[in-house]
Amino acid sequence: MPLYSIKMRASKGDLHVSGAERIILQSDISNAVSALTERALHHGLGRADFINVKMEEVAPKKLQYLDALPVSKRPADTVEETYKIMKEMLCELGLEATADALIDLLRHNHPMRGAVLYDVATSSRLEPDHERGIRVTYMDAEGAASNCSGKNHFREAIVLATKVVNAPGIIAELCLSDDPDYLVGYLASLKHGYVRLMPMKEMGNPHGGRVFIFDSTKAKAEDAINYLEKQRVLVRGLPVEKPANPNPEQIFADELKQLKEQNLYRSLRTMDSEQSKYVEMQGHKVLMLASNSYLDLAADTRVKQAAAEAALQWGAGSGGSRLTTGNTALHEALERKLAQFKGTEAALVFNTGYMANVGIISALCNSESVIFSDEYNHASIIDGARLSKARIVVYNHNDMQDLEAKILATPCSRGLIVSDAVFSMDGDIVDLPALVALGQKYHLLTMIDEAHATGVIGKTGHGTVEHFGNTVRPDILMGTLSKALGAEGGYACASKVIIDYLKNKARSFIFATSQAPAALAAALRAIEVLEEEPQRAQKLQHNVEFFLNALHAEGVEAYSPTAIIPIIIGDEKSALQVADELLANGVLAPAIRYPTVAKGTARLRVALMATHTEAELSQTAKLIGAAIRKYKK
Repeated sequence: MPLYSIKMRASKGDLHVSGAERIILQSDISNAVSALTERALHHGLGRADFINVKMEEVAPKKLQYLDALPVSKRPADTVEETYKIMKEMLCELGLEATADALIDLLRHNHPMRGAVLYDVATSSRLEPDHERGIRVTYMDAEGAASNCSGKNHFREAIVLATKVVNAPGIIAELCLSDDPDYLVGYLASLKHGYVRLMPMKEMGNPHGGRVFIFDSTKAKAEDAINYLEKQRVLVRGLPVEKPANPNPEQIFADELKQLKEQNLYRSLRTMDSEQSKYVEMQGHKVLMLASNSYLDLAADTRVKQAAAEAALQWGAGSGGSRLTTGNTALHEALERKLAQFKGTEAALVFNTGYMANVGIISALCNSESVIFSDEYNHASIIDGARLSKARIVVYNHNDMQDLEAKILATPCSRGLIVSDAVFSMDGDIVDLPALVALGQKYHLLTMIDEAHATGVIGKTGHGTVEHFGNTVRPDILMGTLSKALGAEGGYACASKVIIDYLKNKARSFIFATSQAPAALAAALRAIEVLEEEPQRAQKLQHNVEFFLNALHAEGVEAYSPTAIIPIIIGDEKSALQVADELLANGVLAPAIRYPTVAKGTARLRVALMATHTEAELSQTAKLIGAAIRKYKK
């Protein structure tokens, strides 16, 4: 089977975001393209808005095999100590006269996308375009996995370094990664092998560079450049990366330390009361502005009473899977109510919304399927898609033109379009009519995750279909019982055929002990309360409009058509400071940071309740405005 070279380059505006290469078998092309695209769309530098993927067949006679450089490491306590080690190694290569200049070039030549080609014989740079630099291409590790979407610095660096030091006239390579979360660089040469050097910069520093040390007395510059940019290379015998510390737990301790240094560490908050608009925390009464109990039903007396009575009648637990001993009349009553509430033939209850998405998607799709997924979809959708082993095509957020273009570019006999209804970090609403129309036009299943839509949008809180006038309906409505309905669990509403298929194929349904009776009864009663009191949803929608106007009066930019209102701060540290200031003033609105959202887009994620008063919301807007003016950079 022939080999193909695949190259991906991605950028965001003028900023280079990601680049990667593979030399792989023809059979691996589809997975590789999908993986490389995912990498570009979920990068620490932000989501790429331009992605170029180039594929070429590689003729066997044009392919060179090289043995991987041996690997060693020289750790240091400080950045400056690292560069002292690098200088010593350069001196061992006979580069005493140029060592300082080379290191200075590496550390300060940041804007370049490629590498510097530095001639030690003339003390001059030889790359034809100093802004472009030299870009090494057409290389991979022999037998490399094509489905690796994550960046493997170790593998990719050794492959590149091995090719570079085997080029005509090249003495060594110096590298400083531009990844802000990766502090390891290297010096590579035929004399030293590949030597890992750490730390080479401070955490969060996005600057990087690469210097190829060349001797024009040994080769022509054009020959070196031609080899680096055009020679097809596979590297053999790549060493396995070993842990830096024999204690496996030290890896996690080191990562936790890094998270703290980057203001990305998370810890649990303890609530000492029920989930309502006011909660008790560490002896203080705090206004809750972050709960997903949008209708305040988790604290509703009727819902709590239904849960209590069910526990007394049916017991604390279900005792087994639905397909063995864990199916009860409560399960079936709730499913009938959900189907009636959503206007579908049937419904199926899962233990959580996460389990619902994972189970539905991995059951309906397989390795022959294509899944078209919105780039802002929830993690549970992404994980379900990955578990299905389908090809995943990510389309631009809520961009139906981009979705159609990608459908046309990716024909399939079995496909699924899946999207959040209300996006959990931005609060905006899917373009349901256009999405469903595309599904019907191209004979694709359509699935909408209504976790943050049920009870929130639509005139009476019935969700996305009602929001769009009950004129369109996707094939599958997935949702949760644990947000606006104030209970616990997830569900799928669809045709009888699809629901029956899920009962037989969805692993998170088949292999899980079913929900506790109390959760089922609470959810059932919550739906009844919403049907009896549609004004709850209407009051929530009024609160959204009122609060946005109050924020605007304070000079705070914010927009949302739903109960989720993102207030973008930007810097992670500033977002934490604003959130802490609010908490000190009796308002809980936590900061949401990377990796939940892209770096540089840290935010307050305000979630409103139907029971919030205008006075509470007005005062909160004033506090948010003051905190932002104090801390936002």
